[in-house]
Amino acid sequence: MKAMIPHHSIAILTSGRANIEDPRVKKLANEIISAQEREIKEMKWLLEDIEKNGIATSANEASKRAVPEFSGQ
Repeated sequence: MKAMIPHHSIAILTSGRANIEDPRVKKLANEIISAQEREIKEMKWLLEDIEKNGIATSANEASKRAVPEFSGQ
Protein backbone atom coordinates (compact mmCIF):
# COMPACT_ATOMS: atom_id res chain seq x y z
CA MET A 1 0.00 0.00 0.00
CA LYS A 2 2.95 2.33 0.65
CA ALA A 3 3.80 2.19 -3.05
CA MET A 4 0.30 3.35 -3.98
CA ILE A 5 0.67 6.72 -2.22
CA PRO A 6 3.23 8.12 -4.70
CA HIS A 7 1.08 6.87 -7.59
CA HIS A 8 -1.94 8.74 -6.21
CA SER A 9 0.22 11.83 -5.58
CA ILE A 10 1.29 11.84 -9.22
CA ALA A 11 -2.36 11.73 -10.32
CA ILE A 12 -3.03 14.78 -8.13
CA LEU A 13 -0.06 16.69 -9.54
CA THR A 14 -0.89 15.78 -13.13
CA SER A 15 -4.55 16.73 -12.78
CA GLY A 16 -3.74 19.93 -10.92
CA ARG A 17 -1.12 21.12 -13.39
CA ALA A 18 -3.07 20.31 -16.53
CA ASN A 19 -4.09 23.34 -18.57
CA ILE A 20 -7.73 22.38 -18.88
CA GLU A 21 -10.20 24.67 -20.60
CA ASP A 22 -13.20 22.38 -21.13
CA PRO A 23 -15.39 22.68 -18.00
CA ARG A 24 -16.39 19.01 -18.23
CA VAL A 25 -12.79 17.88 -18.22
CA LYS A 26 -11.93 20.37 -15.46
CA LYS A 27 -14.77 18.95 -13.34
CA LEU A 28 -13.48 15.42 -13.87
CA ALA A 29 -9.92 16.47 -13.00
CA ASN A 30 -11.15 18.10 -9.78
CA GLU A 31 -13.08 14.94 -8.89
CA ILE A 32 -9.95 12.86 -9.50
CA ILE A 33 -7.92 15.17 -7.25
CA SER A 34 -10.50 14.97 -4.48
CA ALA A 35 -10.76 11.17 -4.68
CA GLN A 36 -7.00 10.68 -4.74
CA GLU A 37 -6.49 12.99 -1.74
CA ARG A 38 -9.14 11.12 0.22
CA GLU A 39 -7.61 7.76 -0.69
CA ILE A 40 -4.13 8.92 0.37
CA LYS A 41 -5.52 9.93 3.77
CA GLU A 42 -7.21 6.54 4.11
CA MET A 43 -4.04 4.65 3.15
CA LYS A 44 -1.91 6.65 5.59
CA TRP A 45 -4.44 6.03 8.36
CA LEU A 46 -4.48 2.29 7.59
CA LEU A 47 -0.69 2.09 7.53
CA GLU A 48 -0.49 3.82 10.92
CA ASP A 49 -3.23 1.61 12.38
CA ILE A 50 -1.60 -1.60 11.13
CA GLU A 51 1.79 -0.48 12.45
CA LYS A 52 0.29 0.33 15.85
CA ASN A 53 -2.25 -2.51 16.21
CA GLY A 54 -1.23 -5.18 13.69
CA ILE A 55 -3.24 -6.60 10.82
CA ALA A 56 -6.95 -7.07 11.45
CA THR A 57 -7.41 -10.82 11.15
CA SER A 58 -11.20 -10.96 11.08
CA ALA A 59 -14.14 -8.93 9.83
CA ASN A 60 -15.18 -8.37 13.44
CA GLU A 61 -11.78 -6.94 14.38
CA ALA A 62 -11.73 -4.80 11.23
CA SER A 63 -15.17 -3.38 12.06
CA LYS A 64 -13.85 -2.27 15.46
CA ARG A 65 -11.02 -0.44 13.69
CA ALA A 66 -13.03 1.05 10.83
CA VAL A 67 -11.39 3.64 8.63
CA PRO A 68 -12.68 7.14 9.46
CA GLU A 69 -14.52 9.12 6.79
CA PHE A 70 -12.01 11.40 5.10
CA SER A 71 -12.64 14.05 2.49
CA GLY A 72 -10.44 15.28 -0.33
CA GLN A 73 -9.01 18.77 -0.63
